[in-house]
Amino acid sequence: MRIFFLLIIFSISLFSCKKEPQLNDGIHDDLVEMGVAKDSLQKMDIILEKMNKKNTTFLDYYFHHYYVLDKEAHDEIKKLKGEEFVYDANEEYQRIFTKTITQKSDEYLKSFGISDEEKHLALEIYILRLKKKYGPTIDGRLQSLDK
Repeated sequence: MRIFFLLIIFSISLFSCKKEPQLNDGIHDDLVEMGVAKDSLQKMDIILEKMNKKNTTFLDYYFHHYYVLDKEAHDEIKKLKGEEFVYDANEEYQRIFTKTITQKSDEYLKSFGISDEEKHLALEIYILRLKKKYGPTIDGRLQSLDK
């Protein structure tokens, strides 16, 4: 009787340990299928887990970090300095834009707990591996950003 009871408890604990599907499992699966090196895949899994905790897909992160923040910085400068400044003051605009986008990027990455090294790895993985598959999705979202 005692053995039967232990087997039931063991069975229940096995089923309760089953991994729940995560938001970015598809990206992980794509990277495995694409043959990403094991060490890079492990590092990407850490990044994807950080995004899962914030209920953010990798593509949402990528789009927001590289396109939405860019537009926000541009719009802030235009509102602060005027549209003519944006188009006429090349060097000063670039200096202000760089400062603004850096601050926004740092805040965004900090909200996920993503380091600069992780940011660079995620960008490299997207460009070298995922862009071919997900580029059209990002391009489609860009059209809605301009509206």
